[in-house]
Amino acid sequence: MAKNYYDILGVAKSASADEIKRAFRKKAHEFHPDKGSGNEEKFKEVNEAYQVLSEPSKRQQYDTYGEAYTQAGGGGFNWQGGGNPFEGFGFGGGQGGFNVDFDLGDIFGDMFGGQQERASRRNRGIDLEMGIGVSFEEAVFGAEKTITLEKHDSCKTCGGSGAENGAKVITCPKCHGAGQIVTMRRTIFGQVQSRAACDRCEGTGKVPEVPCKTCGGSGIKRQEKTLRVNIPAGIDDGQRVRIAGEGEMGYRGSNPGDLYLVVRVAKGSDFTRDGFNLLKDIPVSFTQAALGAKILVKTLDGDIELKIPAGTQPGTVFKVKGKGVPHLQKSGRGDLLITARVVIPNKLSKREKDLLKDMAEERGEVVEVDKGFWEHIKDSF
Repeated sequence: MAKNYYDILGVAKSASADEIKRAFRKKAHEFHPDKGSGNEEKFKEVNEAYQVLSEPSKRQQYDTYGEAYTQAGGGGFNWQGGGNPFEGFGFGGGQGGFNVDFDLGDIFGDMFGGQQERASRRNRGIDLEMGIGVSFEEAVFGAEKTITLEKHDSCKTCGGSGAENGAKVITCPKCHGAGQIVTMRRTIFGQVQSRAACDRCEGTGKVPEVPCKTCGGSGIKRQEKTLRVNIPAGIDDGQRVRIAGEGEMGYRGSNPGDLYLVVRVAKGSDFTRDGFNLLKDIPVSFTQAALGAKILVKTLDGDIELKIPAGTQPGTVFKVKGKGVPHLQKSGRGDLLITARVVIPNKLSKREKDLLKDMAEERGEVVEVDKGFWEHIKDSF
């Protein structure tokens, strides 16, 4: 049955290489057989789809031949459509189609060096991704955090060798240390040599003489691990931190994958962030705005004294250089931008009203002053 590799990974046919890689990581993590909700068959399908779509030459062949390519990758090629899919190679087709026993995936793989690349990727552990929450201040100044995750890690009993304590790791008797099994097969192109990773040693060329009882000889064991990780100063919400070598362990001590931490930053109580600048609003009375003042302002680095010039207008922004967010993995910091919000009092005393009325008359302004109950009574006589 034909397989749609794009549907298996859940991406569009126009997906970029990065989109395909991200989709593969997500699906592989979801269907991993060692998870309680894992699915071995779907995990194999996801790997198969990624092996093809992640290599430009194979993806081009798949996009060209579609159904024929996936059927060939399944172990045989059965063309029943009109015309010859290999027209131009000098092969003719029968009236009722033709059946040829060959593996199209192996042929294209050998042409472009795909077998060795697939073995290399299979030996490397899977990358992992998890979220981590930090406070607003921790994102600005950086922090050291403790995380605990469950993953395939080096077996503590055998140290990742796969061999029982005291036993040796020997040359694989099936591939004689080559890590590959070479086979010859007759195809429509003639004799074709194909290479595949040895299923006994999984391409390593070595096997334990006596397999470790804890891990069954794989050298890896699913277990919890606690890590101390550094969150760099200046990190922003949604950005990732790469922890090299802390993903899934590869087969019997081969290169592990990486761990990616997706940072989730809590909202600040007094500040908001705009790139590497910090934004803050401060209340200023209308008399302070009119006459000028010095106001104590809280920053992430401590309190500072901010001068409010006489005649400051509502919405005026004051810049405090170098009090913003540190530039990520660079020197220097952004700025703190303070916006003056002029506050008009809801209630005034009689004296305050009289003073403001005198000021309005001095400036030639017409104002309407609300009179109290007894003032209205007095005016009526």
